Amino acid sequence: MRKDSFDYIIAGGGLAGLSLAFYLNESEHLRGKKVLIIDRDAKRRNDRTWCFWEREPGAFEETVFRRWPTVRFHGAQGFSASLDLGPYSYKMIRAADFYRFVLEKIAANRNFTFLQSEIVSAENGTVNTAAGEFEARELVFESFTRKSYDDPRYRNLFQHFRGWVIETGGAAFDPNEPTLFDFRVAQMNECRFVYILPFSASRALVEFTIFSDNLPDKSVYEENLRSYIENVLGQKNYEILETETGLIPMSDEPHVEFPDAKTIRIGTAGGYVKPSTGYSFTRTQNRLQKLVGKLENPQNQRPKTKDRRPNVWKSYLDSVLLDVLLTKKHAADEVFTALFSKNPAALVLKFLDEETSPAEDLRIMKSVPLPAFSRAALETALKNLRRK
Repeated sequence: MRKDSFDYIIAGGGLAGLSLAFYLNESEHLRGKKVLIIDRDAKRRNDRTWCFWEREPGAFEETVFRRWPTVRFHGAQGFSASLDLGPYSYKMIRAADFYRFVLEKIAANRNFTFLQSEIVSAENGTVNTAAGEFEARELVFESFTRKSYDDPRYRNLFQHFRGWVIETGGAAFDPNEPTLFDFRVAQMNECRFVYILPFSASRALVEFTIFSDNLPDKSVYEENLRSYIENVLGQKNYEILETETGLIPMSDEPHVEFPDAKTIRIGTAGGYVKPSTGYSFTRTQNRLQKLVGKLENPQNQRPKTKDRRPNVWKSYLDSVLLDVLLTKKHAADEVFTALFSKNPAALVLKFLDEETSPAEDLRIMKSVPLPAFSRAALETALKNLRRK
């Protein structure tokens, strides 16, 4: 059977796939490439929300739905504060706005094609779909592979959540300040909190989130959401307008970014998610912009594994936090409360972006419960040595 061929195939049109398509289209050297983007969804639904922090306007600034200079934190032992993020802004992008923005951009380039179809496999430059087979003359960028994250040699958690966009009968939210963490929910020996993104005084996304290695029944999320809205927010009458669910890996298990000579995995499949937080938007943009920069070099048609060396120290710190959470060495709400109550919020965000100096790392490390983190640091180091 004849295969339609393209220079590049983007197998998976989510955040990573469409961001890559955007950067390829923006590149003077690469916008002439023949590119096929494949996804099983038409990318019209508002199926998720991305939040992140930035100092300056980013590539997708036009799609930012809300931005805030401060966030609210409700922690353990009654700690509650409004945290100034300066010089950062906390930003929210709705998926529907992001999809529309990128698809309109690439629709103006006749070299780009979007195909709605189920992807069956991608190997050695051939992508097999329900609509037929397609061949990449140069590279396939694949983001649909999902690991099971069950290798016992590593620390594997998940960030899983269910959220409702609700409309209340009266003012219930401060539209000028989202709630990054609200630990005023039963912890159940896990890390559990509520996250609020306010759109107005009476409308917000209220999300119940758990960091754990097991997934409860849907009823657990909904019972906690109802309890929080009624008992903490004091809202007995409200309307659920939208529902959002998610499952994000928090794992130090390595990812295979280059499974064969013509495939590069991107997004979650490529290990773009920050292991200790589950945040991925900024890391995805940074990684893809660097990838496109390498592709613009004619002598570098396929970036090699050696092009990206992980920061061993920062990865180790991720593993230590994962170990504390996974093995329950210390109550999670107290860990995060210590982190945000003893450090400027901007420093914590800089640390999470892996931009802190060794001295700043030391300050962060000294602010968390030292006995638990010292044990986790030692056990993590020993575990890492045994794998070598």
